[in-house]
Amino acid sequence: MFLATFQQTTSDKFKSDKNSNKPFIGKVLAGTAQGTIINGTMFQRDGLLSNKAYLCQNVHSVYEGKDVVSTEVISEVSLLELTPLMTQLGTANTNIAGSQEAAE
Repeated sequence: MFLATFQQTTSDKFKSDKNSNKPFIGKVLAGTAQGTIINGTMFQRDGLLSNKAYLCQNVHSVYEGKDVVSTEVISEVSLLELTPLMTQLGTANTNIAGSQEAAE
């Protein structure tokens, strides 16, 4: 699990979905994440807001024979919950699959 805040990307490196929404990318505040991207339409449909802190987890699935890591929001984190959760989850660490291979 990890804590993150999200911003919608404007980069041309990312494609818009069928509803013309670009994805939201999370900034990890605490804990370890293997990915932090959420589909733009799903983010808005779920009523999530930019710059709010969320407790998240990564979910692994297989799509067309490839391991896919998706980000699932568990709940919004209040200011009172933020510091204790940051302490419990530890230092922010983004461990993206394949990043080690890219570094070699």
